[in-house]
Amino acid sequence: MASLVILILLMPLTNAVQEPAFDAPSQALLTYAKADQAPSSKIAFVGMLGLFGFLMFAVTLAVRFRDAGHGSSVPWILVIVAATVMVVMWMALVGLTIGGELRRRDIDATGASVYFGVDNGIFVASWYAVAGFLATAGAAALWSRGLPIWLGWSAVVIGAALFTASAFPLKPFWYFPYLLFYVWVAAASIALLRSAPRTA
Repeated sequence: MASLVILILLMPLTNAVQEPAFDAPSQALLTYAKADQAPSSKIAFVGMLGLFGFLMFAVTLAVRFRDAGHGSSVPWILVIVAATVMVVMWMALVGLTIGGELRRRDIDATGASVYFGVDNGIFVASWYAVAGFLATAGAAALWSRGLPIWLGWSAVVIGAALFTASAFPLKPFWYFPYLLFYVWVAAASIALLRSAPRTA
């Protein structure tokens, strides 16, 4: 969770130029692609740590659901599968960030459009993976009672909102459920820590 917080706090430092909108013209994308992104490799490294931390969170969550469940392995396995899909997609985004930095000097407007098209396409597609993770985690929480009920229902609602936002990627609506996903991860992490067995 700490690496996730650091990543969010450092995100504004990744570029001196404001990131263009999904549907920005090619010239704006080229200006952004050619801007100095010196901190981005460090941010990418923190992002990788954040992904590893998130995967550990998902495994811990799945173990909690398994231990609190009623014999069925399907719910916690679905949580692991959804989390793995999320991490793979976000690792692809980190790879694109590093690749874009390596080719920054000789990219042209067409290359910038293709690069940002692929980058934004994977990012928007990852919302489905996030929504799937929230839906499976919420359903597993409600089924196993491994987390407080309100965390289970809120995961389902946030997942549904993010799934809906995926159909309208050019609308600013996506910010809200996407931010709530991070809030949910933080709240679930605190719940896991508070209910963890203590050894003498």
